[in-house]
Amino acid sequence: MFTGGKLLVQTLQNHNVKRVFSVAGESYLPVLDALLDFPDIQNITCRQESGVTFGAESYGLLTGEPGIAFVTRGPGACNASIGVHAAKQSSSPLIMFVGLVRTEDRGKEAFQEFDLPQMFASHSKWSAVIDEAERIGEFVARAYHIAMSGRKGPVVLGLPEDILSKIVAEKSPSQPIKSDTPSVSNDDLKPIIEALQAASNPMVIVGGSCWDGAAIENIGRFAAAAHLPVAASFRRQDLVDHTAKYYIGELGTGSNPQLIEDVKKSDVILVIGGRINEIMTQSYSLFEDGQKILHIYPSSEEIGKAYTPHLSLCAEINKVAAILATARIDGRNWAGRRDRLRNQYVEWTDIPESSQCNWDGADMTQIFRILRDKLPQDAIVTTDAGNFSGWCQRYLRYGRPGRLLAPLSGAMGYALPSAVSASLECPDRVVVGFCGDGGFMMTQMELATAVHHGAKPIVIVCNNAMYGTIRMHQEQDFPGRISGTALTNPDFVALAQSYGAFAVQVHHADQFEDAFKQAVKASKLAVIEIKMDPGQITTRAEIAVNSIF
Repeated sequence: MFTGGKLLVQTLQNHNVKRVFSVAGESYLPVLDALLDFPDIQNITCRQESGVTFGAESYGLLTGEPGIAFVTRGPGACNASIGVHAAKQSSSPLIMFVGLVRTEDRGKEAFQEFDLPQMFASHSKWSAVIDEAERIGEFVARAYHIAMSGRKGPVVLGLPEDILSKIVAEKSPSQPIKSDTPSVSNDDLKPIIEALQAASNPMVIVGGSCWDGAAIENIGRFAAAAHLPVAASFRRQDLVDHTAKYYIGELGTGSNPQLIEDVKKSDVILVIGGRINEIMTQSYSLFEDGQKILHIYPSSEEIGKAYTPHLSLCAEINKVAAILATARIDGRNWAGRRDRLRNQYVEWTDIPESSQCNWDGADMTQIFRILRDKLPQDAIVTTDAGNFSGWCQRYLRYGRPGRLLAPLSGAMGYALPSAVSASLECPDRVVVGFCGDGGFMMTQMELATAVHHGAKPIVIVCNNAMYGTIRMHQEQDFPGRISGTALTNPDFVALAQSYGAFAVQVHHADQFEDAFKQAVKASKLAVIEIKMDPGQITTRAEIAVNSIF
């Protein structure tokens, strides 16, 4: 029998899908059955729907191709929505398929029924329900096109149960939509290049998810030749080689205060590939009147959303970077400023071989000194939201082929399923997922997914027995009034071992190097629990909040 479910899976194979993420549901049983007939598509069985969409989102961010997720109606879709939101904010290509009630039962508030287009309208690029089995291929091809066009992002398609089980005429699956991005020329970029050349203190900020390897190399050539300082937007440090003399740091939640002041003093700022959003602009306080903002972005709806640019260009970033690599800008007048900004970055990320304070627990800063020395150049790092991620952002060095996978949405629970996904995609690379104890407990069940499918990330749990970021703000705004932020945790080592993982606990920084070596040598899922001092709440804890705990 050739069912709608089989037509769907055949269409996915025709779009070169190699892996999907799912939590099984009765609403899409024909799809699960059809996957058996397409063994080249691996189905990653997750333990909760947030793990499904976090894993698929990470796949999209890592590969540049849409991650594919399957979940069931109602509760499944609600659980999965966090990953769709993460994909929207991170501009990651994702297609989520949701099994739905039968077409004839729609509108009766049937079991687990919900309005899919209405629910996902605000945080997807397109959401729709497929009402005719014969049109499944058409919808899938369109979903791919939308997820990958302009600003990449998520698409959500509903699959009524009867549509998937309907017998359809066997036919060739829909072909991928062949489309090319609009061309961009030297003339298009000429006003932007002239504005940079006329600047006294220019700066470049790179961001977004639309870069390929060649574009990253090209923008590096452009910055090096023009002596331009380059900063990365929030959690996009892997777009810039951190050893390059033009890289000056990240504009995120824990930026170097000196860098922020220097951005404010820049007269011309080229933002390329990234959204000018709240985090990058330090709550919309970064840019001052009189500065000239030049914004290059692949979709027009983002340009002018927060700031009106002096010049803008809607264009595909990889083509733009290729042209910029050939541009000639005489930047000798500001080369000294670039060098000063570079030195500030080097000083900001320097870690002396001694603890900052006598912490009652493992010194996170010293642990990251070890990690910076021991992580392979091509390591993949995933992080949750939380103050502990500040060490990843400040001290680790990135630049392709190394990668950083982190949620721009600030979602907790992201790092573990993301690390599992990255390990499956890149089994020969070291993958390290950083979690807080709060975020780890939100998706710790995906340890079972890692074991089941043979993924072998190293998961580092930073345990301070509290929701640390919220506690920090709580102590600042309501000193001494602790409410809702204290946590009681299980034995993380015993928990990880019960799943079959290698696990070890670290109480002091000098124990970490051996623990990390053992985790790598184990060549399987590993969990390292770091017992932290609650007072070491940020990378600047010794000067910021050490006295409030």
